[in-house]
Amino acid sequence: MNAAECTRLGAYLSKLLGSPTVSVVSKGADVADVLVNGKAVAQLLRDEDEGELSYAIDLVIPLAEGAKKNAPINDAERARLQAALRQTLHAADLDVRARPRKTDSAEVYVHDEFVGTVSVDEDEGHVLTMSILDIDLEGEE
Repeated sequence: MNAAECTRLGAYLSKLLGSPTVSVVSKGADVADVLVNGKAVAQLLRDEDEGELSYAIDLVIPLAEGAKKNAPINDAERARLQAALRQTLHAADLDVRARPRKTDSAEVYVHDEFVGTVSVDEDEGHVLTMSILDIDLEGEE
């Protein structure tokens, strides 16, 4: 990813999360790191399919000590994930909400804007997955 693309992505994430310390640094043509206070917290992948450009962010949140790998995301776990994500991303207004009729994942919002889902990964713990469309970046410089 080039510098301009990283700058646009960093500005978008900073504005979305309400976190001025978020930035994006390229690690190659299709991969970058999302940094908060200069520390890498997530990986960002660029995908271009049939002329449509999008980005996917994966941020790993370790399982709670002693937690079972496939345990449902209940109220207590959502509260733990919310606290961990708020701290990691410096996003005080981030909320982790229950999904209707699903207990294997949760939805992540900033104010009332949907930003992604948290689901269980058997190897890594919980993973926040966010998608950013190229159209989301319009106006970001």
